[in-house]
Amino acid sequence: MNQPADDRGELLRLNAAFLLITPLLAIAGMIWYFTTQPFSWAPILACVLLHIVTGIGITAGYHRLFSHRSYKANRLVTFTFAIIGAASWQNSAVEWCSDHRRHHRMVDTDNDPYNAKRGFWWSHMLWIMHEGRFHGDLNNVKDLLKDPILAWQHRYYWPLSIAFNVGVPVLLGVMTNDIAGMLLWAGLIRVVSGHHTTFLINSWAHIFGSQPYSNQNTARDSWWLAFFTYGEGYHNYHHAFETDFRNGRAWYHWDPGKWAIMAMYWMGFASDLRRIPDHMVLRRRFEENRTRFSDHLDSLGKAWDTWKDEVSEKATETQNAMAQHLVRAEAGIESALADLRSKQSAWQAAIKNNDLSKDQMRKLRKAMKRAQRSILIAIADWEKMTDQYAMTMVAA
Repeated sequence: MNQPADDRGELLRLNAAFLLITPLLAIAGMIWYFTTQPFSWAPILACVLLHIVTGIGITAGYHRLFSHRSYKANRLVTFTFAIIGAASWQNSAVEWCSDHRRHHRMVDTDNDPYNAKRGFWWSHMLWIMHEGRFHGDLNNVKDLLKDPILAWQHRYYWPLSIAFNVGVPVLLGVMTNDIAGMLLWAGLIRVVSGHHTTFLINSWAHIFGSQPYSNQNTARDSWWLAFFTYGEGYHNYHHAFETDFRNGRAWYHWDPGKWAIMAMYWMGFASDLRRIPDHMVLRRRFEENRTRFSDHLDSLGKAWDTWKDEVSEKATETQNAMAQHLVRAEAGIESALADLRSKQSAWQAAIKNNDLSKDQMRKLRKAMKRAQRSILIAIADWEKMTDQYAMTMVAA
């Protein structure tokens, strides 16, 4: 549903012009480059590399470090993310995080700056073109304004952005004897592509995808979107557990932001990585599915009465037996979750006290992994049983 135009605030003409003209210039520039210039991989490679660098600056810096404080980093990392975040041309870290924190706190309401219920294009980019009701209100980022690096970046955001987005491509152009190509690819096209991959998290990831952890807001998981957004596509998980430094929780989830943070941790540049315990995540998924199953049974309504009248006694016995299986399955899941919680507590205590040998720690870690796998298998079996149970209640 689109919001009335008069509720969007005053049009910010500079923002609107920038966001509308730069994609057109990028398209025109590509046509010019491929039809009139000698082809070279250098500017395209520079575009890709700078896209990755600035993209990690947004996801690992602006988002997970500054907005959610999901880990701590030293001053060098903070300064680096301040510079490459500014290079993304998505506002200062202070402004960006203020909008994002407000989005999480008031998601899907009129106070949400990029409320997806206002429509795809509003949440994608139109909100940036209008002066929202909280324009200039930075009360929710006082902690960031106290950081001298972020306060400096906020004060000098425009000079920093322009210096990077013009100066770096020109320098690369001088080195490769292709200033025009570098300005086009490493500058303009890289900025535009960076904008719209980030914007898709606010739009696409709130409209399309799955909701395994919560349907209380519009956030959704989209595995393919994670490939273009450095792991940000697991958005339903993120809204359910926003303080976790991971967006892709599982080891096989594509999440370069998570890997970059872990690499900084291993090198001693980051610390205090915040991770939601597995037993809490799995319990949330189980309880969410159980709620949906209950809602589905309620939605059958008259189908349930018809089933009782029309289905044979034998089918009724089958349904009752399945109900008993469900009860036992749920009890088994609860027991397995408690077992995993116990093992994780033992693991954390062992790390803190350093009172176990390496072999004992290895065995405890394997026991945790086995417990987690058994829970996943049990939940998957339970989900199949709920589908079968519901099918027995549909009128013949």
